[in-house]
Parts: sequence; structure tokens; C-alpha cells
Amino acid sequence: MTTILVAPAKGRRVVTPQGVCVPEKFRINPRDPYWARALRDGDLVEAAASDATTSIGPAVAAPVSAAGANASAASATTEKK
Repeated sequence: MTTILVAPAKGRRVVTPQGVCVPEKFRINPRDPYWARALRDGDLVEAAASDATTSIGPAVAAPVSAAGANASAASATTEKK
């Protein structure tokens, strides 16, 4: 799978298909329909090849916030009683 380094275009806010804001620079599969549309529409631009920290694609799940993780743990504890 080929990936490219991208960044949100200036003045644009880009989210993953799960609704999470993307990082400043990240890697995508340009053949993925969601990211291909974002590139075509100008929401994303190819970034300089400095160190990218995140790869986003269909196999990557949305990150869980600390509050969400605590709520899940609390409900799991409650269900065990």
C-alpha cells in the first residue's frame, strides 16, 4: 500500500471518517475514496517529507479520549456487580 504525507489546507479543518480532527501532518492511502475526495477538493495538500507521526486509513480506529476510556471502564465495572 502506498501512502503519502498530507496536511490540511490552510484555513481548512479536516476530520477522519470517524469524526476526529486530523493531526497537523499525517499519512493516507490516496486510493481510499474518502481521502481521495479530500485531496481532489483541496481540503488536503501534500506536505513536505519531514517526520510524520500518524498514519490514517480505513484500518485505523478513531482514538478514544481519556473521558471516553474512563466512562467505558466505569460501565464495565458496574456491569460486573
